[in-house]
Amino acid sequence: MTLTLENQTDPRHFRRVLGNYPTGVCVITALDPELGPIGMTVGSFTSVSLDPALVAFLPIRESGTYQRIRSIGKFCVNVLASDQDELCRLFARRGNDKFAGSPWHPAPSGAPVLDGTIAWIDCELAAVHEAGDHDIVIGAVTGLDVAENPLPPLLFFQGGYGRFSTLSLLAGSDDGLSAQLQLANRARPYIASLAEKYDVDCHASAVVDDDLVQLAYAGGGGTDTGLSKVGLRLPFVPPMGSLFVAWAGGGAVDAWLAKSGKGDDAVFRARFDEHLALIRRQGWIAAPDDDRLYAMESVVEQLATSGVLPARQRQLQNLLQEVAEDYAADVDPATDRAHSISAPVFDRNRDVVLTLTLYERLRRTGAPRAEYQAALLDAAAQVTRDIGGSSPA
Repeated sequence: MTLTLENQTDPRHFRRVLGNYPTGVCVITALDPELGPIGMTVGSFTSVSLDPALVAFLPIRESGTYQRIRSIGKFCVNVLASDQDELCRLFARRGNDKFAGSPWHPAPSGAPVLDGTIAWIDCELAAVHEAGDHDIVIGAVTGLDVAENPLPPLLFFQGGYGRFSTLSLLAGSDDGLSAQLQLANRARPYIASLAEKYDVDCHASAVVDDDLVQLAYAGGGGTDTGLSKVGLRLPFVPPMGSLFVAWAGGGAVDAWLAKSGKGDDAVFRARFDEHLALIRRQGWIAAPDDDRLYAMESVVEQLATSGVLPARQRQLQNLLQEVAEDYAADVDPATDRAHSISAPVFDRNRDVVLTLTLYERLRRTGAPRAEYQAALLDAAAQVTRDIGGSSPA
């Protein structure tokens, strides 16, 4: 079929729509007699036939690496694991040093099998079919195997990388949540009481795998209408999660600031040094009443109800970056309106392991801030005592 002006599709719209179909991610490798090992990332690999055993991948025709793989006539498909997104990005870039820090061993064809991949399929080139600006490359399978204890696969979806998650209730937790969930259970009665007494939304959060994870939630009036927000992950980047690094020392602060991309900016760093010093002096923090924080809340609501999709994650990241650029660290608790107030829970090592946050929805009721702020701080102190922790001097 020849495309006419009437039935052509805008490439950007095409990419955006097709991005809603998730694909696995593979690295196609070969052993070049002149260059040595070569490889390229593809997101368009599929099985074709059981008898005979055939597979296919769809590279862009102008790729120099693909053209060399085609001329060699043998290749190996490496199925990437969920923790190999950096390896994926490495082989998606141009350059000849991709294997310098990527251990591998040879498949029967001599093509590299990358360490840590969950499966490999060794092939001989069987056929090539033109398809627009791509080729459909058919490979006849000559050898294959799977890792002894494979991780979930790496997935590509809406321009971002992720991993498979089973819907089964029997699925085990693999990200170290159990200890934090126990802490959240200790905090749950306190945030439920605050929510009911003061008609505010409250939640308890912890840092897990470099994310801020909301572990317990209570809606205004003590209801659990926001239960779907439990388990929501937000980026642990400035200004989010400042309570967790305020007492943690310079190394933790450096790593946290670096996630903003502005860790070397002297003005940016001075602003957050002041912000963290304020937290240490008063023992809690109030977020400014910034319209962008409410916009973030709207995105969070979408994440909670529709799933953590890469497009919304990018929207949230952009809002976070905007807020971090001019974040106000000097909210006056006596006069300024605040978006929310957060208090820390400390463990035996005097590290912050949980934060309790109260959203200041009380502007509608006129209740005195001093009362519910004191109740929040008391709740955090009580949870600290319940777990045998103590706050820094």
